[in-house]
Amino acid sequence: MIVRKVIINNLKDALELVKKTGSSDVVHKYLAQKGTSFSVIIEQIDNRAANILKQEAISVNADVSVNENISRFKKGFSDLILFANFAQILKLISKLKLQPFGLKEVSCNLERLINNKKIFRYKGKSLDLSNPVVMGIINMDPDSFSGDGLTCPDKAQIQALEFQRAGAGIIDIGAESTRPGAKLIDARTEIKRLLPALKKIRKKVKIPISVDTYKYETAKAALNEGADIINDIFALRVGKEKLARLIVDTKAGLILMHMKGVPKNMQKLPFYKNCTAEVFKFLLDRKNYALSFGVKEEYICVDPGPGFGKSVEHNLELIKNISTFSSLGAVVGAVSRKRFVRVLAGEDKTSFVAANFLCAFCGADILRVHDVKETVNVLKIIQAFRGI
Repeated sequence: MIVRKVIINNLKDALELVKKTGSSDVVHKYLAQKGTSFSVIIEQIDNRAANILKQEAISVNADVSVNENISRFKKGFSDLILFANFAQILKLISKLKLQPFGLKEVSCNLERLINNKKIFRYKGKSLDLSNPVVMGIINMDPDSFSGDGLTCPDKAQIQALEFQRAGAGIIDIGAESTRPGAKLIDARTEIKRLLPALKKIRKKVKIPISVDTYKYETAKAALNEGADIINDIFALRVGKEKLARLIVDTKAGLILMHMKGVPKNMQKLPFYKNCTAEVFKFLLDRKNYALSFGVKEEYICVDPGPGFGKSVEHNLELIKNISTFSSLGAVVGAVSRKRFVRVLAGEDKTSFVAANFLCAFCGADILRVHDVKETVNVLKIIQAFRGI
């Protein structure tokens, strides 16, 4: 007799294990659901709702960790953690849909968590996210932090074609440096740098093109020239309603990124009480802001923003927990050549590629990278791993 631990990462893993025992087909799905566990945190829930949720969780044999105030029936808002398997959450979802105090919304969020269907659309098309997609970076700003800034549109076109041949799924063009300490430029300067390269790249490249900008004027000019996605480091805090409505009208994809402060001061002693929780709340708020103007959910992607107002420890925490953000939609992992990687592992290209791989392994759907060929190659390991 042999006794050993098994690793179950998802429902598929559980189903495969159950089938291998030779059990009846009738119980396969049921047992697999019981073998797939979730830990879900619900923050700032009405204590009345928390009390009901706790009782309903107990009724399906799930467990909940709650604040003492909830047990004492005190008014206010608290945090709780739900520990349940797939089958228990399915039952809980049905029960919570009938309950007051915002629990119907909780049930919808739980449903989204377990389904985990990630779709990212742009211009009426969709991106296949069954495996991590590589987004190749082209910088048209000579002040780029990575030192790869270009000024020649022809060279930008050549690089874009090389990225496409190497296996990139998206090209991301930017014309304004956002390195720590950088001064922001005006839209006119940005457009002058960006458009000649964008026009040339659009003529030759078949994969979607993302433009790294937060300015309405630049976004409009880029979308008119065939760009598909707007990658906004300010998450509509600058372009606001005008940019949101432009996204709706053009059916462009939208990437919302978290940044604490602005590039000029973002790395001056960044502080968080709970980095992952605060970044998640910010991105949820910005997503809801975009939705309020008619941007469709599947056209929105989120980026926790490693390196943008975070310490080394904050960046590592966000990478470790990057799959947390998947309930908001497709997730961008942008750690390529960031300063914290250099601090941890030096300047060698292997360090940067390893950071990209780690980000994908932890749950990022889109990797924004400089080293496209190398990253595409190492991601084949993840693809093979997930196929087992």
